[in-house]
Amino acid sequence: MSPGRWLLLETLAGERTLVAEDARPRQWSGLARLHRTLGPARAGLVIDTVEHCAASADSHRVVEGETIVLAEPVRCALGGIHGVQVWVGPVDAPVSPRRRVAAWDFDTVTELAHHGPGLEELVFAREPELVRVVRTPPDAFGRMVRFDGRVDYFDMATRLEPGGHWQGQVDMLGDDDTVRRFQMVTRARPDLRRLSALMHAVPELRDGDSAVDPDVTMLRMVSQRSGVGVGLILLSSAVIYEWASAPPPPLDRWAVERPVIDPIDLAALRSACAEVARRPGACRRLALRVRFAEGEWIRAQVELETITTAATGHGLLRVWSAEQV
Repeated sequence: MSPGRWLLLETLAGERTLVAEDARPRQWSGLARLHRTLGPARAGLVIDTVEHCAASADSHRVVEGETIVLAEPVRCALGGIHGVQVWVGPVDAPVSPRRRVAAWDFDTVTELAHHGPGLEELVFAREPELVRVVRTPPDAFGRMVRFDGRVDYFDMATRLEPGGHWQGQVDMLGDDDTVRRFQMVTRARPDLRRLSALMHAVPELRDGDSAVDPDVTMLRMVSQRSGVGVGLILLSSAVIYEWASAPPPPLDRWAVERPVIDPIDLAALRSACAEVARRPGACRRLALRVRFAEGEWIRAQVELETITTAATGHGLLRVWSAEQV
């Protein structure tokens, strides 16, 4: 028997597919791959152990003959199991350190992300006292310094269709100013109006491709000198997923909090998004009334246009207070 290895199986939408062997990503490999690589007996043992771990939401250990199988659940913030890490190897072989994996969910109704146990420490190298479970999309996407598959990812996320999935590598900037690489595995869950995902640290895959995206870097630099908030927005849903430049006071809480937008104004914003999506190059300016938790209504001015250098469906939203006019 070959030396042991760690396997990562995702259970994001009830299925079980192999998405990594040690540091090597696998593209949604069916369980038949386990039969080919481990043999029928060991593959069956692994599959049974995974099912027990997923059902019990607890660690599981099985020894059969000369084989040992260890299973560890990857828990999400909403009480479920998004994956199972499995060690399979000879009973007398040393067990290598477990891979670092955590989970998250995005609620498309509330437009808030829910970070599972250990995710913020893993992805952002965040100190325990700064860890939060609920975050807005800009809290995560604003830390991505490279996301080559963002167009395909957002297309999947926007459609939210049965069977929708995306997998790729992303580079994230931590609180310690260190860039880390992750395998991100995501599935659409339209029955729950949710996206569910795994983040698997793969520092072994760092290479020359880890340089920051020059277009995103330039946009952030220019935006930060503009004196107004500059957000990247999905035109299909009017969700702001990144602030290239945080809004100035009194709208600065928008960078870390999702405000309530007056329903009439929100409808107008969504209508404007649909218009500029149909007419690339068009620009719309409108007023929004927004309110943060336990706060008063604030009048904001916004200017919306498409991002002409990216695929259709994304826009720039410039934001400032009506008091600045």
